[in-house]
Amino acid sequence: MKLRHYSIVIALLLLFTGSSFSDEVVAKSSISSVTIYPDRATIVREADISLAVGNHLIVFDNLPVTLIPNSLRVSGKGTAVVKVVGIDLASQYLEAALLPDVKKLQEEIDALQLEMNKTVDRIEVLETQEKFLKSIESANAAQASQEVMLGKPDVQSWERVINFIGRKLGEVKEAKLEQRNMLKEQQVKLQTLQKKLNSIKPQRPTESRKVSVLVEASRDGRFQLDLSYTVTRAQWAPLYTMRAMPDSSEIEFAMSANIVQNSGENWEDAKALLSTASPALSANPPVLNPWILDFYVPRPSRERKVEGGVVGGVLGGVVGEVAKPEAPAEAEMVDAEMATAGIVETGINLNFAVKKNIQIPSDGSPHKVPVDAQDIEVKYDYIAVPKLKEAAFLRAQLRNTLPYPLLSGNADLFVVQDFIGSTRVPFIAAEEEAKVFFGEDRQIRIKHERTKREKSPPGFLGKNERIKLAYKITIQNLRKHKVDIEILDQLPVSQNTKIEIKDLTITPEPAKKDEKGFLNWTLTLEPQEKKEILIGFTIEYPKGAYIRGI
Repeated sequence: MKLRHYSIVIALLLLFTGSSFSDEVVAKSSISSVTIYPDRATIVREADISLAVGNHLIVFDNLPVTLIPNSLRVSGKGTAVVKVVGIDLASQYLEAALLPDVKKLQEEIDALQLEMNKTVDRIEVLETQEKFLKSIESANAAQASQEVMLGKPDVQSWERVINFIGRKLGEVKEAKLEQRNMLKEQQVKLQTLQKKLNSIKPQRPTESRKVSVLVEASRDGRFQLDLSYTVTRAQWAPLYTMRAMPDSSEIEFAMSANIVQNSGENWEDAKALLSTASPALSANPPVLNPWILDFYVPRPSRERKVEGGVVGGVLGGVVGEVAKPEAPAEAEMVDAEMATAGIVETGINLNFAVKKNIQIPSDGSPHKVPVDAQDIEVKYDYIAVPKLKEAAFLRAQLRNTLPYPLLSGNADLFVVQDFIGSTRVPFIAAEEEAKVFFGEDRQIRIKHERTKREKSPPGFLGKNERIKLAYKITIQNLRKHKVDIEILDQLPVSQNTKIEIKDLTITPEPAKKDEKGFLNWTLTLEPQEKKEILIGFTIEYPKGAYIRGI
């Protein structure tokens, strides 16, 4: 039922129910659960209400403006027998000073300023004590001078007074220094709170949403009313940590959720479900349009503006009118079944139930929430392309044995405790194989060198020139255990029958060789072992020709 229809129902019931309608009740609600999608979130608010027989208008106020109207849903349970008659959505305006977050921050600032005033008072008292002790010290110094002049010094009395004043002055100065340091810390904290207040405090009254739910109770009792709605400006994305442990043939895998939300309300102590569904995407498959062929007729060259830029002239062949892409239809939101922990499959989508309740403020900042951590068995080896870089890269070949697919996301890579860098992980389905690279290993030495380049002119009556080339690849394992390494190299490939590759020698023979000239060796090296790959060939081509690629 549409919201407009609900509003009409409420208006009619208010008109005809008359005295049986109770006063408006503002529900004291809290967020019980949040389902976070890649581009939005669905909120469930709970309100525990005591209902008498009759009609009641229950109001949820100060809801965010990011609320999507069509997503509103109401449900509930309790000892009262209740029928939900209608829902109404309206806008309301709240002065900045009355906003919950603003009010809370202002109360913190007021309390801190009170503490600062007390600190200043304590400093003033200590300064008064210090002046008093110094006055006693001066008076005693004058008296001591007089006694010395009279030849009647009381040394023991002076010592007692001096020790007392010195001790007290030391205590006062130490206490004053402590209070001044405390005041500095309070001033820094005050500045931070004031900056935060200025950042969230708007310059004019703020708009919010108010949802009114008309219910009809046929039996007294308690009732838990749940209001569900979807908000924008909320999202989550996976963050991975992959730690290579070569000695154990495992990867320490950890998955976290990077949650960002600026929906307009804080999520405090709420259950969280991370969903892989995308409600904003169309639920229908694309439709093929006819593929039309026709003769190309050039159009007059003129600039025309299109969505996303300016096109001048034609490049390519057939050009049709540029159509504005159709906006994807919004999928209808349904209530999500919440799980206490683990992985939840709902239809074709996969959800992650966060084990602990979350605290995510509406500040637009990223918040990292742990999701899962496991060890994955892998096979470690190395791969090198010496022609391009004289380095061996550690590679982990794995099968996704996790009970869920790995979504596309960023991953931080470590080898034991050393941070290697970051990479982008593609979507990896359950049981799908994948490769992860953990950077260079300098304990595997690689060298690629050209050992020969000889150019031979044509012989007597000859028409062709020749270039003889030879290369050597050296691989050495400096680790304490044997390693497997894949070496990639290549041979030149002629695109002309007048250019020939002759006298080819490769030692050892590659495991793979294709028509594009790519070569592949798989070698096993014991600790400290060194191996060489030798490649030689001759390029023959017509005299005086310029050969691209050598």
